[in-house]
Amino acid sequence: MTSSKAQSTLFPITAGSVVLTDKEIQQFVGSGLLIEKVTFDPRFLQSCSYDVRVGKIGMLGGQGREIDLVENVLELLPGAYAGLVSFEKINLPLNVFARIGSKRSLSYDGMILLTGSLVDPGYTGHLLFGVYNASQKKNIIRSGMKICSVVFEQLPSDVERKVQPDPDLLHGSLPQDFLARMANMEVLPWMQISERVKDIERITKDIIDLKARYEDVLQPIKKLTENIDRVATDVSSLTQETRRLAQDLDKLQGITSENAKQIGLLATAVGSVTGELKGVAERSRKAEDASERQEGVLTELRTKFGRFSFAAYVFWAIVLLGLGALLPKLIDRVLGK
Repeated sequence: MTSSKAQSTLFPITAGSVVLTDKEIQQFVGSGLLIEKVTFDPRFLQSCSYDVRVGKIGMLGGQGREIDLVENVLELLPGAYAGLVSFEKINLPLNVFARIGSKRSLSYDGMILLTGSLVDPGYTGHLLFGVYNASQKKNIIRSGMKICSVVFEQLPSDVERKVQPDPDLLHGSLPQDFLARMANMEVLPWMQISERVKDIERITKDIIDLKARYEDVLQPIKKLTENIDRVATDVSSLTQETRRLAQDLDKLQGITSENAKQIGLLATAVGSVTGELKGVAERSRKAEDASERQEGVLTELRTKFGRFSFAAYVFWAIVLLGLGALLPKLIDRVLGK
């Protein structure tokens, strides 16, 4: 195995990864890299990729034993799953990684390749695959048949972390933990898959019906939401109006407070006036009493004056009568002389 530094001299490195061509792949293989020489076959080399084949070992899902694919074929029933190991042994340097792509011929048969899409730089060992039969017919898997294509890409520099190889895959065997998982895997017969697909279709139809009902319910909710928006707008306007009223109320409270002060002063003045009115009333009462006493005196004086006037009238009447009686005598005396 040559060093990465020697490879960099052989193949100039540019910025970013570079896909290796068929000639470059063969040069790497000749140096003991990319694919181990004893597992490499130039017939499967493409212009910029290599077709990887099924190896010597495989197993069916739900079974805990390996199947020798050199002596036997692997029958993969509809809905069944199989584990496979590649025939080629991969040996990647630290500045090259591989991309895995499924073969169209495999998908034409209704087979689905289940594996990762990248093989890290520095990996050494066979590749591990899972295959699922999604068709309605039985598929036969043999050792040596194409299972995927691999594209190799060179990096500008070596990676720092090297992948630790799996001891079983180093020798082309299925890993023990993979065997245990495959043994406990529940494989569904195609009829059960078909029934489940029908169940999914029924569920899908129910979901569509539910969606239609949801749309019917959604319209009133939308209208209710619009009404709520309008109410919210009205509430906002009412809130603003309430704030204005609160400001006016504050002003009114200020005016009321001022009026209360004025009323207090007025009440004090009224109290003073009331006191004075009480004094006036008291003086008026006393004046009335004095007036009543004066009226009594006047009445008494009038009575006395009346009596005096009557006596005067009588006196003068007597005087006049007396004069009336004496006057003729006086006249006769005067005339008689």
